[in-house]
Amino acid sequence: MGVLSQDAFLNELTKLYESNKDKGSVVITIKQVYPKTLNKSRGKDDKLLVSGEKQEPRCLVRAIGGNKKKLSTIVAKKDQLRFHGMFSNIIKVHMDSLKKRDKKKKRATQNKSTSK
Repeated sequence: MGVLSQDAFLNELTKLYESNKDKGSVVITIKQVYPKTLNKSRGKDDKLLVSGEKQEPRCLVRAIGGNKKKLSTIVAKKDQLRFHGMFSNIIKVHMDSLKKRDKKKKRATQNKSTSK
């Protein structure tokens, strides 16, 4: 799937979490990217425009579901706070499906092996 708008990405991310709730995983990556410049030759500084002004970096947010469904969006600096707020709410809502670790059993087995 191509690059989605931010609202469409958040809607699809919610659906992705819902479909992978019982079994599967969702992997999210966030990467800093710079917009494509007019000068596309390699070896040149891609952060500079032809006029010499620097472009603002953007965030590329990707999500891959257990069923190999891929989503991505690009977030500009001016939209960062709004997007991050909505993005974090979606992640918090879907944290309940995580398995809790059983630390007591781990510690008990470690204490038995060290006491011998």
